[in-house]
Amino acid sequence: MALTGKLMAAFALLAGILSYFSCRTTLRIATDLNMIVQPGERQSHTVATPTGGGLGLIFSLLVTSIAMQFSQPLPIFWWLNMLPGVVALAAAGWFDDRHHISSLLRLLIQLAVSIWLLSSICFQNTSINISLCVGMLIAMIWWMNLYNFMDGSNGMAGFQGVFAGLVMAALFWQGDQLAMAALALVVAAVCVGFLPLNFPRASIFMGDVASVPLGFIFASLAVYGLHTGVMSLSLSLLIMSVFIVDATLTLLARVIAGERWYTAHNQHIYQRLIAKGWSHSRVLAVYQALNVILVLPAIVLASMYTQYAIVIAGLTISILGACWYITNWKIGIRATRRLE
Repeated sequence: MALTGKLMAAFALLAGILSYFSCRTTLRIATDLNMIVQPGERQSHTVATPTGGGLGLIFSLLVTSIAMQFSQPLPIFWWLNMLPGVVALAAAGWFDDRHHISSLLRLLIQLAVSIWLLSSICFQNTSINISLCVGMLIAMIWWMNLYNFMDGSNGMAGFQGVFAGLVMAALFWQGDQLAMAALALVVAAVCVGFLPLNFPRASIFMGDVASVPLGFIFASLAVYGLHTGVMSLSLSLLIMSVFIVDATLTLLARVIAGERWYTAHNQHIYQRLIAKGWSHSRVLAVYQALNVILVLPAIVLASMYTQYAIVIAGLTISILGACWYITNWKIGIRATRRLE
């Protein structure tokens, strides 16, 4: 059976509906297991809320991918390289949401799944420079963590997942990679299914069980896009540029300020705005407005004028960086306080 646009839409609908009901079930499970996040000075919420809701999101993604396999087989890259990493990261994230695992163990798991994914490209293709492989490895680990860092406000991770999934689906479709386009669309759909439980009021948080795997999924799709020529490095960076800029500059600011940058904090721009009295909805609107008004046109231009893609990406990221700096200056909460 050919994978048509209508069939892709049908799978996306299935994924969204399944995600919603799976996340509702996870809400009951999390409540029964007392997986409750209490408000605190490093949290952006004021009400005790269950976490781990992303388990339903990951479950629906796996079930839908199996169903898709009967219409048109997904690339072996998904089954052999991506899926094991998604499952391993989700399992570690669920345990971390329930109890706690050390930062070192989390890093080792992220390192292992990234090496496993890249092995099919770097170890089997001697023409690829080793420095490029090391760069991709570092980037994948950072993408996983930055996605987790940015999952601290209602709807933030979910809407970014919708945006990134839809854009990647369009790029894969344009590049005649229909199966991966369908997979990216399904990723966007499972994020849509989760959102009614997380926005505008959060009945449950996504948790590490899904935020880290989502970062891994988008990093993996970017690697696949680079490998197949569907995406350039510039396009890959642009898709996640709003998250990349906030997370990266916040980390650098904390390092420069002499803070313990590896510990939990509430100094991302979205967290500071909420601390200043902004609603979660207002903060989300600003971030997604940047995606729609600035990032999306830059992606379109970079796709059309590939010879200028790096310039377009550089300008876009520079504008986002300027917005980050100006916002820090305007709200007057610079990253200078040492965390005790």
